[in-house]
Amino acid sequence: MNRRLLDELNRATTPTARPNPLVVLWRWRYEIGLPVLLSFAIRQLGPVVLLFAAVLLWPPARSEVWGRIRCVVLAHRIRVGCVEAYVVNRRGKIPIVLWCAPAPFGARVWVWCRAGTTPDQLEAGRQVIAAACWVSEVVVLPHPRHGHRVLLEVVCNRYGVIQGREVGI
Repeated sequence: MNRRLLDELNRATTPTARPNPLVVLWRWRYEIGLPVLLSFAIRQLGPVVLLFAAVLLWPPARSEVWGRIRCVVLAHRIRVGCVEAYVVNRRGKIPIVLWCAPAPFGARVWVWCRAGTTPDQLEAGRQVIAAACWVSEVVVLPHPRHGHRVLLEVVCNRYGVIQGREVGI
C-alpha cells in the first residue's frame, strides 16, 4: 500500500517533459515537408493537376489519402492522450509512436513504451486516449514477446469490428 501511495505522489509531482527540438521536428515532419513538397510541385503544374484529379476522382486513392491524413492527426492525438492520461515514466517522457497505419475499422498504431512505462498504463488510460483521439474505442494489445511494444487498435467506425471480432462500444 505504501508503495502505491509513493507512486501516486511521484506521478502527481513529476511534470511531463518537453521534447527537444529534434523530437519536435520529427513529430511534425509531415506538416513541415508538405509546404516544401508543394513549392517544388507547383513548378511542375501538369503532374500536380493530374495527381490531384486522380485523388479526387478515383475512390481507392481518395480513401488512401484520407487514411494517411487521419493517421498523421491520430499520432499527434495519441501523444496528447498519453500526456492527459499521464502515461509517462519518472522523467515525464511519454511513449513513442512508432507507426500508424489505416485499417478498415480505423487505425493501427504501434507504440514503444519507454523504460518506466508499461502496457498496463496504456490500458488504464485508454478511455482518456480515446477521448483525446475523438474515437469511440482504443484497444490495447501488448506484443506477446516484447513487453515494450504495444499495438493500439483505434476504432473510428460506428460498427466496432476489429479483425472479425466485435469490441465493446
